[in-house]
Amino acid sequence: MANGKWRMASGERRPRGFTRFVRDCMLFMLPVLFDACTSVNESTFSPQIAIQGYLYANEPLDSIVIRESIPITGTSGNDRVSNAIVTLSTGDSVYRLHNDSSFVPGGRYLSDHPIVIQPGTTYTLRVEALGQVATATTTVPSSIHLDSVTLNGQRLSLTAVDSVTYPKFVDSLGSPGILMWWSPSPGSAGYGIEAISLDTNADTILDAVSSAVGDSAAMGRYRFFILSTDEQVVWPQFTRYGLNAIRALALDKNYEDYVLGLYLSGSQFNNSTLDVQGGLGIFGSAARTSKLVYLR
Repeated sequence: MANGKWRMASGERRPRGFTRFVRDCMLFMLPVLFDACTSVNESTFSPQIAIQGYLYANEPLDSIVIRESIPITGTSGNDRVSNAIVTLSTGDSVYRLHNDSSFVPGGRYLSDHPIVIQPGTTYTLRVEALGQVATATTTVPSSIHLDSVTLNGQRLSLTAVDSVTYPKFVDSLGSPGILMWWSPSPGSAGYGIEAISLDTNADTILDAVSSAVGDSAAMGRYRFFILSTDEQVVWPQFTRYGLNAIRALALDKNYEDYVLGLYLSGSQFNNSTLDVQGGLGIFGSAARTSKLVYLR
């Protein structure tokens, strides 16, 4: 945008040395906060629609969040837009989404009926608000599944919960972790892996590497820019003991572009990696597959 900025929280194999260098730089929690500020002249600032939406293959639509960009000097702190006209369409089907009145901050839009996202299908989001119209389109990657998961050469179950002992000493991102193999997703822009805590009451993991990341309140951490279909979930990706989900994701171009923009600049500012027309934000899709582990 000309006068503001905002910030949110193919299957070809490349030389493994190259991919490891890139992906080891990408350990972080994906933030979800939008900000806006004027770069030169506050008086020229005007709000824009800011979209946050993710579709996952073979899973029901969760929600689409609509915000507006705000000036950095703004004091209200409320950037949610609760009166937008939001539609999700694919082919001849058009779904009208409504603001979730039970969600006090507002700006979270749901469907009246479950919409199960289909792999390989193109979806278009249209948002009308603030006297503007913003649109974005994503094609959902093909489904993936786990082929194998191992730890220290021992095969883990693909369906049952395995108990795993967190190492006493974790001194680097390269410390051997849980190795995952998954099926390819033709047409995806790349892959990512994540470890997400499912127990908000579990103890936080404290070690030198995790403390240095500086996101102690995060429920999990991601790694992106993976070009092969096998990779380790490294120990510093876990933030809490107890029940955790480890996942592999096949990302569409929008999702990959958005993460690339965050990686390059730490935020999004006049960035060509935004794939929303007439607004800001992310509307992307992925296919994912997961396994549960109990960390002790």
